[in-house]
Amino acid sequence: MLDEPLVPVHTSPDPADNRITLPKHVSDQIPWMTGTNVQAWLLILPPGRYRLLSDEQVQNCPQLEPVRLLILEGKPPVVCEPTYTKDLKDEAMVARLVPIAVAQHKQSQRWRISFPRELLKEFAPTDCGDPKAFSVLLSLEGYWEIWYTDVLRRAAFDGCALP
Repeated sequence: MLDEPLVPVHTSPDPADNRITLPKHVSDQIPWMTGTNVQAWLLILPPGRYRLLSDEQVQNCPQLEPVRLLILEGKPPVVCEPTYTKDLKDEAMVARLVPIAVAQHKQSQRWRISFPRELLKEFAPTDCGDPKAFSVLLSLEGYWEIWYTDVLRRAAFDGCALP
């Protein structure tokens, strides 16, 4: 049983180091967060939405594993003819998969996700009112995701008549 309800957790990155701290009840539900430092990845989904993935999840995904190898080893896993290209969506996957550091804070024992500054700056939606406000939530697909709070608010209430 969960100690806390599965509602979005609202947070903002520490301005000094761009780290988002996960509440204990969230990190306790992520089985691959063990030890003190973990290799992890953010997959950019639609603008303003990031999926938190373990290295193992990325390795086991046929679409992400070649990108992982390119990022970590600096060379494409397959070389093909110079005139061959994949479709734009597949090619853009290189920009959508971002390696991140996930580490446990020594004193608080809470897990912190380090966001690259460029990611926050370049991939923030243009109509995002507060680019420093994030929400962490569990998706229906079973993945932990980090959304810009404005994007989540629009997605949750688009077309809803509020009193």
